[in-house]
Amino acid sequence: MNDSASPPATLLLVDDDPSIIQAASRLLSDFGRCRFARSASDALRLLRNERVDLVLLDAEMPEMGGLEMLGVMQKSSELADIPVVLLTSHRDEATEEAAFAAGAVDYLSKPIRPGVLKARVNTQLRLSRALAEVRRLSRTDALTGLANRRAMQERLEREVLRADRLLASTSVMMIDVDHFKAFNDLYGHAAGDQALIKVAECISKAASRANDFCARWGGEEFVVLLPDTDSDGAMAVASHLHRAFAELAYPHEASPQGRLSASVGVATLTALSSQRPIGSLAQSVQDRVEHLLSRADAALYRAKSAGRGRSELAST
Repeated sequence: MNDSASPPATLLLVDDDPSIIQAASRLLSDFGRCRFARSASDALRLLRNERVDLVLLDAEMPEMGGLEMLGVMQKSSELADIPVVLLTSHRDEATEEAAFAAGAVDYLSKPIRPGVLKARVNTQLRLSRALAEVRRLSRTDALTGLANRRAMQERLEREVLRADRLLASTSVMMIDVDHFKAFNDLYGHAAGDQALIKVAECISKAASRANDFCARWGGEEFVVLLPDTDSDGAMAVASHLHRAFAELAYPHEASPQGRLSASVGVATLTALSSQRPIGSLAQSVQDRVEHLLSRADAALYRAKSAGRGRSELAST
């Protein structure tokens, strides 16, 4: 049943009846990997730690029912996009309307008919993959293949919340390609596009950890998010970036260096804690992200003023 062109799916079955889980697992094994949970709390914990493509959720469970769990998922930026098919023994119109109003993508009545279950799951997986591809394209810079400004903005907001929760440091690098207008004037815009692709490769090479996040911010400007990284670590990544440019040795005759280079501004966000002033705690996530970026931008300006092709660290 699994589309051979697509990777195997991961399905999560949430039901307090083990016989339902066993039967559904056998029916759906052709789609990929089946995980299961016997309570909403266990399911939510699993969803926050593992990638899941589709949830089949029992509407009636003790402690927290399926509709309530759907409500929790819809309020979470991490879980809201995961499609959920609600399973219930009720067949009335009010229950069906409540399921869709809560965020379910489909609704199946028990006892479940095997052929109908497989067909509905197959349809939802196809739709989910198509929507995931649309979301990916909407957050990707078409030229470089890096994330775009919108994706970086969303990631920054999530990272600030995560850093506060874990009391972790987070750093950003604001990167600007030196003398890029002169490069375009000398070599042409097509050559400029190829140069930006090479710049993106250098950035990805320097910020290569699994949780590092690189984006084209606009034009010849890029932003790199470095989770769990203090200022010393971020400056070390910036040094790696300058070395990557030197090794690339991409010709730029309009630059005093004779090759492509970049200036970098580095800023580090210290997570909020109970020891911080009350005024700091009241700042919105968006305000804190903007403040972090403005500090990195000011450091970038200093790097360019000091001769370009170098890094500067933002003041605290």
